[in-house]
Amino acid sequence: MPSLLTDLNPQQLEAITLPHQSVLVLAGAGSGKTRVLTTRIAHLIQTGKVSPHGILAVTFTNKAAKEMLTRITAMLPINTRGMWVGTFHGLCNRMLRTHYQDAGLLQTFQIFDSADQLGMIKRILKRLSVDDKKFPPRQVQWFINNAKEAGLRAAYVEVDDAFSRHLLGFYQAYEQQCNKEGVVDFPELLLRSYELLSRNEVLRDHYRERFQYILVDEFQDTNRLQYKWLKLLAGADTKEAAAVFVVGDDDQSIYAFRGADTENMKEFERDFGISKVIKLEQNYRSHGNILEAANALIKNNSGRLGKNLWTDEGQGEPLRVYNAPNDYDEASFIVDEIKTLHAEGAALSQIALLYRSNAQSRVLEHSLFNAALAYRVYGGMRFFERQEIKHALAYLRLIANPEDDNSLLRVINFPTRGIGARSLEQLQDEAKQLDSS
Repeated sequence: MPSLLTDLNPQQLEAITLPHQSVLVLAGAGSGKTRVLTTRIAHLIQTGKVSPHGILAVTFTNKAAKEMLTRITAMLPINTRGMWVGTFHGLCNRMLRTHYQDAGLLQTFQIFDSADQLGMIKRILKRLSVDDKKFPPRQVQWFINNAKEAGLRAAYVEVDDAFSRHLLGFYQAYEQQCNKEGVVDFPELLLRSYELLSRNEVLRDHYRERFQYILVDEFQDTNRLQYKWLKLLAGADTKEAAAVFVVGDDDQSIYAFRGADTENMKEFERDFGISKVIKLEQNYRSHGNILEAANALIKNNSGRLGKNLWTDEGQGEPLRVYNAPNDYDEASFIVDEIKTLHAEGAALSQIALLYRSNAQSRVLEHSLFNAALAYRVYGGMRFFERQEIKHALAYLRLIANPEDDNSLLRVINFPTRGIGARSLEQLQDEAKQLDSS
């Protein structure tokens, strides 16, 4: 047996060695799904079923994509540089960069992050003299992104009330401004890529012929447009459909607020004629007491595809639950627990404190500081979200595209040049009168 296939449980082995067919792998937490995905890719290449360039793998984050490529490189002596492994947005960006003319884009088109997008929306609302109390910019942003993620351009959005008609008008103005400045937001990357494949049969056939194996991680977090893009790329309605290998867990879907739809898993079974679902239920991360508690809670959810996590690592320590009356009492309890563990010989560097949101950090840090417990916060602001990096990128964008108003407004007074808000308004008004805003 090849070394790639050693130390696998029966379900992992079955998933990795499947022939050319589409399959849904229902992978519980800590069940080794990343190993299954990467080993599946390596096995396909090693056995000569496909070349590295005939595989498309979609991950949920850039970090996951980088980890996947690192693991594949460790398994096989191949160059992964040209492989199509990345997030939906990253892969669509790659496709649009290659076929920018067919997609109706500038070669140097720029990508907006969420903050840039919100800034443009605020600018448009101000130009239109819109009351931002009645039409909050974030609500307009949500309306635009929600429509795009449903695959709808402004021309195809149906509204049935006055408020929504105003939102639709803002969507139309936003589309026009983006086209003028040559910028795209994240939902636009996917929508424009989907439109490109939909209308360009030659291009669509090219990618369908190339990608015979498509693998998707965290499938439960895909939205409607992402699934439509996958179906189109895989040729789900053709006899020569790609073998689509999706790994997901409906019990771990937490992104419904961003458009994720677990119904995609059920539709995938129907659209691709899935005859069997492989369940990865053996957990390698937790002890039995934790898994039994999790199984007992989550079985109450309705509409599950169903699985039951288990482990052969023993029961472990019993679970303890402390219901604090408020956040300060909770923080005090946590500090006492840390002190006890430390007194029993545990190094502070071996103790991890997890919290659900960044907003909880302040009270916890304050209590740790007052208790003279050394700690380190992991995470924080991402590199490309730092102000100085955004300023530098804005200057580069302006060099590439002088029509990029959003970048101009970001750096026009950085470093400080004494250009006030009134001067900017006058410039914008004059530009509008000259029809060059």
